[in-house]
Amino acid sequence: MKTLREDLRTLAEQAPTVDLAARAVQGARRRRVNRLVVATAAALCVISGGGVALLQQISPAPQILLTPPETTVLPLPGKGIGPVEQAYRPRCRSNGGPCAEGVWRIVTREGDTYELAEAATGPLAVTADGRRIAYYSSKQRGIVVRDLASGRMWKAPLKQPEEDFAVEYTLRLSPSGLRFVVSGWGGRREPNKLVDVERKTVTDLAAGWWPVSVSDGSGPVVLAKPYDMTSQVWVLGHDPITIQDFTYYYSALAPDGRTLVRLGQTVDRNRKPMVRQDGSIVIFDAIRGGRETRIPISGLPEGLAPSLLGSWLNDTELTVLAVPQEPNGPASVVYAVDVRTGESRELFALRDDDPFVVPGLIR
Repeated sequence: MKTLREDLRTLAEQAPTVDLAARAVQGARRRRVNRLVVATAAALCVISGGGVALLQQISPAPQILLTPPETTVLPLPGKGIGPVEQAYRPRCRSNGGPCAEGVWRIVTREGDTYELAEAATGPLAVTADGRRIAYYSSKQRGIVVRDLASGRMWKAPLKQPEEDFAVEYTLRLSPSGLRFVVSGWGGRREPNKLVDVERKTVTDLAAGWWPVSVSDGSGPVVLAKPYDMTSQVWVLGHDPITIQDFTYYYSALAPDGRTLVRLGQTVDRNRKPMVRQDGSIVIFDAIRGGRETRIPISGLPEGLAPSLLGSWLNDTELTVLAVPQEPNGPASVVYAVDVRTGESRELFALRDDDPFVVPGLIR
């Protein structure tokens, strides 16, 4: 099942002359539902399910876990866990009967797989360095941040019912994980809140703005919102800027505190799909706007195309997820891409499960 954002965007891409995505956003506002609409190129629609935020309801009996048969899954111990490479929820195929959604599993860089029984519902996010996780604890009725090496835990100063996560939601972490934005769309409650775990503060954010990037301490928070065939990017504390793309495919804010990157795309109303990603990245100033630099991505194997951006690995490289362009294609792979040259280098492949989490990935 796809997210509402993907379904609406697909309709918009197929429309010959009418911007259905804009109509959908306007209709949502009339219903007082400020849902996000994510631009998804049709060539990349082979990723089933959408975002980490999606709670799938297609669990069958019997369960068929899509982890390799030799994988050993252990309960997550209290401490002593190395950095996370990826996280996933095991899927099962249905013959018509329901089955409960699997709990989150984390895979470390060393290849160990652990099951987090406490994270049975809601989101799970991982800091960009893989050393801390944040997840919804139904027992605590809120988001919990956990350091995997030391076992230390922090509870967010915000109580949330499970119904907040029965719809679309996003959990965006700062590098330390102790500051985050939690947002939800489509339910009775539609939270959009900036939470500081150390300072024990909760700040309401403007409705309808999607969290892109959160810094530690009092650092910048970046939000985005689409408008017809353009979008706005807002670094809190500054005026929003307008870019000439309808997109949610951004990187985290660069170490310089102002540079942002988005996936390049072309739009043609006489073409189906109208919106196509062109295999490039577009670098721009998120505070001043103005001049943009477009860099083609090189080094991706045939059959894979860039799909999502993520955190910065250093001053010049950021993470990029490349996905198969056709069904039954190669596995999705995470790359590091140099924003100066567009050259890519492979980091690791993803497991064939969804929803999935990659540390620092913006989705």
